[in-house]
Amino acid sequence: MTKLCWWLLILASPVWAGEPQLKVEAQLVPGTNVVVGEQLQLQVDVLTDTWFTAAASLPPLQLPGARVQAPDGESEHLNQVIDGKTFYGMRYRYRITPTMAQSFTVPALTVQAQPGQASAPLSAQTTALTFQASLPPGFAPGENVLVAEGLRLTQAITSTPLKVGDTLTRTLTLQADNTPGLSLPPPAQAEVQGLRRYPQSPVISNLDDGRGHISGGQRIDRLVYRVEQSGHYQLPAISVKWWDSRHHTLQVAQVPAIGVEAQAASAYTPTFSIAEDLKQLGQHSRWQLSQHGLAWAAALLLFAVAAYLARGLWPRVPPLWRRGWTALRRLCRQLRLLPLNPRREKDFP
Repeated sequence: MTKLCWWLLILASPVWAGEPQLKVEAQLVPGTNVVVGEQLQLQVDVLTDTWFTAAASLPPLQLPGARVQAPDGESEHLNQVIDGKTFYGMRYRYRITPTMAQSFTVPALTVQAQPGQASAPLSAQTTALTFQASLPPGFAPGENVLVAEGLRLTQAITSTPLKVGDTLTRTLTLQADNTPGLSLPPPAQAEVQGLRRYPQSPVISNLDDGRGHISGGQRIDRLVYRVEQSGHYQLPAISVKWWDSRHHTLQVAQVPAIGVEAQAASAYTPTFSIAEDLKQLGQHSRWQLSQHGLAWAAALLLFAVAAYLARGLWPRVPPLWRRGWTALRRLCRQLRLLPLNPRREKDFP
């Protein structure tokens, strides 16, 4: 009987227990003082003393003067002991990149979640936080500021050797650690006399560590030039100034200048000379025209002779025609008087 009572008490304890708790905590990493272009994280921990039946619902966040990337579904499991009680939960991250030197205030965020054994969804708020963004040393106001933990700049060139009318492509690849691709600035694109540059759209993307976590950004720019004149050209060196957030120093990444040689377009010499063909064709045409002329002249001459002879003989033609016609009629009459078949007339008198 005693054991049965204990089992009933254990089974009924969830019913007697109160509603589960929901706690929300927020903090800024790496801290409240950053430089323009440096990414910091707003970490939001959503905790409960039971379990969650679904992912938490976090509100959107907008900060004027900064780019904010909302949590993309990746989260980190947490176990914490608060006031001697164990809480379980998830950690979500907002990524904030200030673009202006000023003070920022992150407002209180209301988070909703559905803990297990809760009669309805619960909500809790974070505390408001502030941070300060300042320009790093070596950068002037309004200048593009690139902040990263590491940076790599490489280049490649194609389409050499060159002739007038050809195109060459200079490909620049910029990679930065712990910096999104949208924060990477475009490279300097100086004009080169004798080369016409054609703008191309960059290819911007984020890098990950193979597990779905964003580890940095990448930007690929293709500088396409068309050779308009022959000669030697120097594509200038390109440098990118950046702030090393790991060592807190100003750095410069650079690729060297590239020299290219463009030759004049070679004159095209066809296998068969077009001029010679045209010359021969003209001679052949003149020969044909001369032959046609002679033929027409001979024909006209014959026609003139025939007309002259016909003119002299024409007065004699009508009498000859009448005489011939009379002779023909007489011959017809004589033929009618002859028997048609003399042999048959003898057989049948």
